[in-house]
Amino acid sequence: MDRKLSEKAQIEELIRLSAAARSCLEHEAAALRKRLDFPARVRDSLASHPGGWMLGSLASGLLASFLIRGRSRAAAPRSKGVFSAMLGLTLTAAKPLAKVWLANQLKDWLTRSQPSSSRPLPGSQSF
Repeated sequence: MDRKLSEKAQIEELIRLSAAARSCLEHEAAALRKRLDFPARVRDSLASHPGGWMLGSLASGLLASFLIRGRSRAAAPRSKGVFSAMLGLTLTAAKPLAKVWLANQLKDWLTRSQPSSSRPLPGSQSF
């Protein structure tokens, strides 16, 4: 009978060890999945550090433009200064923001200029 108890205890210990090992493997697999999920890591980084991403993209864009246009500009006389180049860059970056703002203003104006007969009355139900 003592042998049956020791075998049962060994089996229970093996079951506990396997459950602990499964739990450890699940946590390690989840951590590995999280580390290898590149799109999610980029989204998290964009959400937590948007300024760094903007500055990085600005710097890489400037570097690429200087590398691509650098040889053809070396022979031509420089007509733009640093101020005018930065102004042009700022205006280029502001275009999308201006488009969104203008679209919102137009949408607001159109909703305000609709005749009152086409708008539903407050509290009324339309069927």
